[in-house]
Amino acid sequence: MRSPRRVIFSLSVTASAALFLNGCMVNASVDNRDAATAPATQPPSASAPPAIPPEKPTTTGAPPPTTAPAEPLPSAAPPSSSDPAPAPAEPVTFTFPDGRLSFTHPAGWRVEHSQGGASPSVENATVYDASGNEQIGIFYSEVGGGVAGPHTRTAFFSEPVPGLQGHSGPETAHASFYVDRIDGAPHYRLSLTHRAAVSPDGTEGADVVIVGGNRVLAANVVFTGGPFASDEAAKAWFTGSEGQALTAILMSFSYR
Repeated sequence: MRSPRRVIFSLSVTASAALFLNGCMVNASVDNRDAATAPATQPPSASAPPAIPPEKPTTTGAPPPTTAPAEPLPSAAPPSSSDPAPAPAEPVTFTFPDGRLSFTHPAGWRVEHSQGGASPSVENATVYDASGNEQIGIFYSEVGGGVAGPHTRTAFFSEPVPGLQGHSGPETAHASFYVDRIDGAPHYRLSLTHRAAVSPDGTEGADVVIVGGNRVLAANVVFTGGPFASDEAAKAWFTGSEGQALTAILMSFSYR
């Protein structure tokens, strides 16, 4: 059986222990409450330097540098974007049987030649274009002459033929484009003339040329389908591709 003193002492110890435990629990509760209400970030101490925000990059108008893509290696034979245009064909030379008179015409055109007699010599030649149209009639003979009548002439073009210089006489042969108005009706001519179509003194050149001293040469463009509507229409045709091609044939005549 325990004595009363020990019982009192045990009660005292028990009470003291209970008070101690209650105090710890109160302190723990206060500490937990303070921790919950305290701010998440503590202010820096006075001795710590303030944090410096990072400096923003400077923006300029120029875009940021980029890395150029690698250039492809050149091939041995790079393909061509287009084939070069073929060179125009060279003119073709036609020479008469005597070997002295000749002229040139575009490639693809043709010449039909005929000889009516040997003594005196009479020759005819006709120039056809690539479509088979008759373009120039040529008369080359030891006999012949020019025929003229009352008319009024207007010349649009008249230039000396280089290959006939010194071989045609007594004047200088020309290639001429002009219009003769006979009784008011226009007759357009593109032909060889024995001198300028209209000379400075007002005289007119005949459409025959004496070459080699005793041969008559006449070369006239064949106009079909009636006269031009006007002189302006005639000049427009003359400066076009067909008119220039025919003029080039007349200018190419040569005698040696």
